[in-house]
Amino acid sequence: MNKNIIIMLFAICSIALLSCEKDNKILIPYPEDITFEDQSLGTFTFNIPTAPFKSGNEKTGVVTLNVKNNGDGTFSGFALSNKNWRSFPWSLSPDFPPAGGLTPAKIKSAVDSCIFSVYTTTTNQTNNFLVASVKDEDASFTLDKPTVVEHVLVANTSYNYLLETYGSVYSGTLDANTQAYTIGGTKVKNINIANPATTMYGRFTLPGPGGQNLIRLAGDELLAKKAAGDAAYNAAIQQGKTQAEAQAASTAASAALSKGFVKLTVKGYNGTTATGSVDYWLAIRPNVDPANPTFNYVAFNWSKVDLTALGTVSRVVFSLSSSYTDGTGKMLIPPYFCLDGIRLRK
Repeated sequence: MNKNIIIMLFAICSIALLSCEKDNKILIPYPEDITFEDQSLGTFTFNIPTAPFKSGNEKTGVVTLNVKNNGDGTFSGFALSNKNWRSFPWSLSPDFPPAGGLTPAKIKSAVDSCIFSVYTTTTNQTNNFLVASVKDEDASFTLDKPTVVEHVLVANTSYNYLLETYGSVYSGTLDANTQAYTIGGTKVKNINIANPATTMYGRFTLPGPGGQNLIRLAGDELLAKKAAGDAAYNAAIQQGKTQAEAQAASTAASAALSKGFVKLTVKGYNGTTATGSVDYWLAIRPNVDPANPTFNYVAFNWSKVDLTALGTVSRVVFSLSSSYTDGTGKMLIPPYFCLDGIRLRK
């Protein structure tokens, strides 16, 4: 369904609801969002522009999206897509090998099918959208006329959702020591595949950035809790505490550790002056956010992020951070997210 039709239906429903108000002369502003439908893109495809590009019109306002195309299939900034693959790639499963084997080109194509897809629980309704690859301040857009950005829509790529929820390997067997699903484990149904036939069950893989094997965020949290508990137990024993006291210290240390998030930070600038920042959790484990301790999700659909707190801006910059890092502190989570529906205040 076209996004403008969806917006119109929303406006009509709003008018119907408000018709019950005492004053029936309330005017409903027609939302004019930048939705990237002005960008030429084939069906179920993606495109990495070779230079920054503009989107919008005199009604929606106009923004310039930054992009750096590296010429080798990688990029930073914003690419265009309308792909919506939401399952593990069949070709990367050892149970469904492709004809001719897995060449580097086939592996890249399979991974790209997930990187350039938005993850939604049902078929995506927004058609064209942006895929951001975050590096430095490359994932940014500038406004032709400084104003307030009322909100944007953000979502996980399928690549991020799958890795954060399941890890690089998905089967029916989880190794408690590594918190990774085993490639030789029980066969399972590929996620979001309607066909329930057991002949379509398998073990599924999806390499992380650089070909690394990742575990799910919940698994990384469990390993960190175990490490904290073990450290507290050993420290207590070295201090001459009883085993019961050491176990109590271990339990307390494990419970006190909160870990597991992927956070999108949106910063505003008016000229060279920073105007503020807004955070949104693209994935979060319980107790990570003190203000919302029950939050526990990997974002599985488009979400509206209110950016009015940034005030009047001429430039908006996006960055990502995560608790899932390597030994040097480098983020292991892929640096991608999806963006759509930019609404500028008129």
